[in-house]
Amino acid sequence: MEDSFFPYEKYRTNQEEFIQFIQTSLTKKKNPIVEAATGFGKTISVLSAVLPIAEKFGKKIVYCCRTHKQMDRVMEELMEVGKKVEVSGISIKGRNSMCLHPTIVNNDMDTAMALHTCRLLRRENKCEFYTNMKESEERAYEIEVSLSQKPTLSQDVVTLCIEENMCPYEVVKGILQNVEVISCSYMYIFHPEIRDNFLEGIGATLEDIILILDEAHNLSELAINLGSDQLSVYSITNAINESIEFEEPIVSEFLYRLYDVFLDLEKDNIFDQEDEVIISYQELFTRLEGTRGPFVSKSFEKKIFDLISYMKVVGDKVQKARLKKNKVPRSHIFKIASFLENWFNARGNESYCYIFEKSKTKRDEDTLKLGILSLDPRPITTQVLDYVYGAVHMSGTLEPLEAYSDIIGIKNPAFKVFPSPFSSSNIKGIVTKGVTTKGTHRNPEMYKKITVKAIDVINSVQANVGIFCSSYDVVDGLLDAGIISMSDKPVFIEERNMDSRKNDENVFRFKQCANKEGAVLLGVMGGRNAEGGDYPGNEMNTVIIVGVPYAKPTPRIKAQEEYYQKVFFGKGKYYAYYLPAHRKLSQAAGRAHRLLSDKALIVFLDERVANKFVSKDIPKWIRDSLEYIPDSEEILKEKVKVFFENHIDRFKN
Repeated sequence: MEDSFFPYEKYRTNQEEFIQFIQTSLTKKKNPIVEAATGFGKTISVLSAVLPIAEKFGKKIVYCCRTHKQMDRVMEELMEVGKKVEVSGISIKGRNSMCLHPTIVNNDMDTAMALHTCRLLRRENKCEFYTNMKESEERAYEIEVSLSQKPTLSQDVVTLCIEENMCPYEVVKGILQNVEVISCSYMYIFHPEIRDNFLEGIGATLEDIILILDEAHNLSELAINLGSDQLSVYSITNAINESIEFEEPIVSEFLYRLYDVFLDLEKDNIFDQEDEVIISYQELFTRLEGTRGPFVSKSFEKKIFDLISYMKVVGDKVQKARLKKNKVPRSHIFKIASFLENWFNARGNESYCYIFEKSKTKRDEDTLKLGILSLDPRPITTQVLDYVYGAVHMSGTLEPLEAYSDIIGIKNPAFKVFPSPFSSSNIKGIVTKGVTTKGTHRNPEMYKKITVKAIDVINSVQANVGIFCSSYDVVDGLLDAGIISMSDKPVFIEERNMDSRKNDENVFRFKQCANKEGAVLLGVMGGRNAEGGDYPGNEMNTVIIVGVPYAKPTPRIKAQEEYYQKVFFGKGKYYAYYLPAHRKLSQAAGRAHRLLSDKALIVFLDERVANKFVSKDIPKWIRDSLEYIPDSEEILKEKVKVFFENHIDRFKN
């Protein structure tokens, strides 16, 4: 297959092989699953591989990313391709990011709610941007044709539409049908409602799409979240207020009974903080019925169904009333009706379990929740992956690839792990003996010991340092041990329930210290800074990993273990418990090395990483650099010093 789409004069190491592997796999109707480190150049490589196939067979390329920055990066690389051959594409963000209407702009809402709000605004003729678009169809068409002929960033469309007083999303819909490449979030493809709207907008079916999934290690968790649902006491309280405001006594009576059921469940179960219990499908409805028996009567089920239908009608009325007042068209009554419907629909399906939990709100207040928990991502993923023309799955942390394929449900996979393009002299992994956050060893003495070792690293490095812990409890342990007072550098802390704006400000201030005295960013593995953060060069040249982020063995974890044990033939605990933790650890460890020129030190302050059971799941480019050292502060400081001694100038002002 031709490689005429590759825009650069030279290939990086293994890029040409990468392109050939993708092309060969897709041509043979296989779905490639590849691991390649950050800095490999995966984006341009996969585009160069897939573009000629899409062109030959008349397919669209949908490139799924996690962040807006990554979506735009796809278009930037496509612009480079466009200097060589004619090619078109667009990056699209959610309506919540592209909409100009104040109801959506001024309220915090997710993509699904923004889509719903947009539909209501259009249906009620309350969106001037949509109206202007329809009244200026000729001008809109001119814009669409112009932007359909080249790679375009979504922000450029938004900027133009502000000038024209038109709806950016509607303009984008006109562009989508004519471009070859679309970069977007995973939600556009995997959220059922959003997917239907998206496919209609691009004028295609799944069979017309070649799918590229970047950072594919996130897909399992995303799919499980999409397949799950929950209901809190807070929602019930708000729904009661809605029913009173809109004078719906039948709904009010039911909601008060539902509230009492939550209190009954709390009284009948013994909880620790943030604890949970598995309950049966019947338990909710029998308590509502007042029978407390093992079965729900058919007559009561019918009564519930009728009530659900009525609550949806009421909820729709509430949404329209909210919209008329320029408020978010959210209805808690409608939410509860949908939840109860989902609760019923999940009955008898082993891939779901029902949970009652007591947890904390963002304000640190006690709350009660009912949850429908999906235990299996495949009901969501296979709705897409079984029908697309082909799918490329890639990440820097996918090993073991066979496990990823099993869990996601990929037919006809083709596996390949590509060697790291990094110079081995630029990577150093250190595992220190004598420290661990294993539960039985967590005490003030151990936290003090870990902190001293972390400080030895922090104060020996002349640039920014990231510390990622296995949990917030471990973060608290380091804080109690005095890490802030002992550090020569300012410490920026990712706190529990920190909102995204405050966190972004925190990270910005941390990065500003990169070429000064340096700073420390303290957070957790699996958090937004350890997974999605990008810290090239001096912004984080050293990462300290504290602990292995094994989840608490909660009932939901045990339920997934048991389920996986059945469907994956004895691999339950490994797939459900160990592997997710190892992937989080790997993601955090990779924050230090984002560019080929980066010098990256990765220090594991947990001796369990020396165990092959853990280290085998760490990316090969890190695994090959690992050195295991004894429990000695002097040796650790010396290793850090030796690694950086020839690169001192890089870290000076």
